[in-house]
Amino acid sequence: MADMGCKMLFLISIFWILSSVVEGSVYVYMCPSTRTVRSGINVAHLTVNTAGVDSNITLQMISSECHNCDLQNATYIPYTEDICTVIVDTRWPVKLAIINDSNLTTKCSWDKNKDFTFLENGNYSLYITEKGGNIHCTEPVIHNDPEDANIALYVTLGVFAGLALIWISIRKGRRGFLKCLSLIHPKVVDTEAYSEQDLGTPTNVLREHGNKRERLRSLDSFRGISLVIMMFVNYGGADYWFFNHSKWNGLTVADLVFPWFIWIMGTSMSFSYQSLVKHKVGRGKILLKVLRRSIILFLLGFLVSSGGSDNFTNWRFMGVLQRFAFTYLLTAGFHTLFMTEAKVNANTKLKNIRDITNYWMEWIVQLALLLIHTCLTFLLPVPGCPTGYLGPGGLADHGEHKECTGGAAGYIDRQILGNELVYGSPTCKEIYETNVKYDPEGLLGILTSTFLCFLGLQAGKILVVYRNPAARVKRFLMWGIILGALATLLCKASKNDGWIPINKNLWSLSYILAMASMAYILFCFCYVIIDVFDIWTGAPFFYPGMNSIVVYVCHEVFSQPFMTFWDIKPYSHYTYMLINVCDVSFWIMLSVYLHYKQIFISV
Repeated sequence: MADMGCKMLFLISIFWILSSVVEGSVYVYMCPSTRTVRSGINVAHLTVNTAGVDSNITLQMISSECHNCDLQNATYIPYTEDICTVIVDTRWPVKLAIINDSNLTTKCSWDKNKDFTFLENGNYSLYITEKGGNIHCTEPVIHNDPEDANIALYVTLGVFAGLALIWISIRKGRRGFLKCLSLIHPKVVDTEAYSEQDLGTPTNVLREHGNKRERLRSLDSFRGISLVIMMFVNYGGADYWFFNHSKWNGLTVADLVFPWFIWIMGTSMSFSYQSLVKHKVGRGKILLKVLRRSIILFLLGFLVSSGGSDNFTNWRFMGVLQRFAFTYLLTAGFHTLFMTEAKVNANTKLKNIRDITNYWMEWIVQLALLLIHTCLTFLLPVPGCPTGYLGPGGLADHGEHKECTGGAAGYIDRQILGNELVYGSPTCKEIYETNVKYDPEGLLGILTSTFLCFLGLQAGKILVVYRNPAARVKRFLMWGIILGALATLLCKASKNDGWIPINKNLWSLSYILAMASMAYILFCFCYVIIDVFDIWTGAPFFYPGMNSIVVYVCHEVFSQPFMTFWDIKPYSHYTYMLINVCDVSFWIMLSVYLHYKQIFISV
């Protein structure tokens, strides 16, 4: 019996040791966390070994994404524990420090500018010893060889690139056969009936000489590209940090698509308005239609962003479609007041810039809006905050302006809308630990988004005024380069240290100039390969681009991803990627079906 008992004790000991092994590390004790930490993916494990220390230890940590933030206490390690493990966020490099609680003047603090980069799923150790009352620390040492966290992304891009190559090869080899397939070459729909619609239906039909028509598939395709990326990032973007919005300053993929969509809305507007001018439609009638569409867009957005809440005071007043509504109202309203018929063949001294000179009054109004935005941003007094503050508050600026999130932009929203109707979970909250409500689609940003829409309208004017492809391409590239240079100047080519940093949360001036620059260049690329040289049909992005409003609203209303039905726990980028791609693919297939049925839904 004694022998049996020893065997059982031995087996239990082995089982206990094995059960504590996770990917090659033995976690004897999980460090008690003093702050909220991530779990699951995008994390590594740092084991702190204090076997050579006879006092309590505090581990301090801060993400490098937190600009001008002091180190924060991450965990407390009692002297009774020789080893414990802490979870580290791997999305950005981190700064570390170790403090000896018995003598706060002695600590391991690496160079304050030293950032430690941790690999996802990595197991690290940090060894601490004590000698002569002073503590000494090694740098984190990795014990395993984690695979590249981006493999799921590489595989997905490779699969779609392969499918695209197969598609192109089949299309070139069997061009005659494929012309019979409407999925590849859809039937040309007579879109003149939709000439007054400019929010997602086929709008891009230009009348040339006589009855000849020019169809710009590139605009629908560009709109579709923006929408598909937007849906993917809204579903989570496979939980990659660069597919989620920036925490404050800077740019990620998620920060690109919404402003592109606004720019495209302005471009589409030019076609419909030229048709209205030619048909002698009164300005009053047009303004009523503009107002009606703006109200519908706002109500749709209000329901989408506030759906699921049974308390009116918890509803979010502003949001994506609400921003569309106000932007459209201002841009279309001013364009209606000042619009004139484009003189395509005009022969004047300023013929090379007539896309600007014909609309000089609009330029004055739009630049006035920018001036108002700039004055409010940098001159409006905000109680308890520095005038002109552009930071996220919270831990930023060493915690000196905790309640100043968004500066004037946040203050205006809270004063006009009330604190209850302002968005409560801004992207800066996680990193900067802010406790002030802030809406990135707030009221002040409407002024800069209106100018962005106007810059898109300018691209449409180029398409209307100039019919030669070379003239169009030259102007698209010039606008892209000039706007990009202005954005670079304002932000000083720096993420955080410019006069006006590129910031999607604030819809800063440098941000909308950078987005317009990218939109001009990307649209130019689409125009050349789709409409000029017919290298690409625009599929599959062409289809959601022609029904963008219905696809966007449906994907938001039915936002619970397919994991609900798959019964999968997505603890890796692979499963998230599979689920998110399937989510987006479903809405693309719906848009293909709507195109087959010649159903185009707009407001």
